[in-house]
Amino acid sequence: MSEYESAKNSVRADNQVTERERVKIVRQGGKKRVIFLGNSITRAMYRPEIGWTADWGMAASDISKDYVHIVLDALNKKYGKVDYCICSLSFWEKEYFNDELLYSYQEGRDFNADIVIVRVAENVFGARDYIKDYPLAPYWDKMIKFFSPNPNAHIVVTDDFWRTDFIDEPIHQVAKDNGYILVKLGDIGENPENKALGQFWHEGIQIHPNDKGMKAIAERILKEGKLI
Repeated sequence: MSEYESAKNSVRADNQVTERERVKIVRQGGKKRVIFLGNSITRAMYRPEIGWTADWGMAASDISKDYVHIVLDALNKKYGKVDYCICSLSFWEKEYFNDELLYSYQEGRDFNADIVIVRVAENVFGARDYIKDYPLAPYWDKMIKFFSPNPNAHIVVTDDFWRTDFIDEPIHQVAKDNGYILVKLGDIGENPENKALGQFWHEGIQIHPNDKGMKAIAERILKEGKLI
């Protein structure tokens, strides 16, 4: 087995949300628009067959305690109600080299966010055999630019909650080359206290961030991402 904890993630990437829910937009008449590009840590819909019966970031105990809604709460306090979009990119992570798949998220691009939070990485481990032929950096660069047509967008990029060098390094390079704000999460994920260990029977869910982990992710995005 790989030394990387990503190898333990048995939560399938292809059905974390339904196809109809790949892009979720909530409009509240806000003056600011924020988009979250994520995977199961950002949003996971009902999967009772693996013991997940919620519709928010896995494995938070409540919607108010996942990192997305903690960040939204802070942004709502700063700007008044914000409009937001959640794009579930777990489909894309497994086929990051598939431009046609990326373009299927056009509704997310058209949202034209002022704040872009890129919180994807983990499911690329499942596509690791393709990385030699399709190096990650150019595709990561293309993905971020696709979702940030606003030239003045504030872009925050995180790396892997389950620190994975061959995924994290190209993400770091893309952030550096483009002047994006990079927020590193590996140390948060390496702390067992930040995971839902023992809270679910399914091993893949157990290694996801618990409430403490979600709070740590949110606080780092807000502070190091210069959002508050």
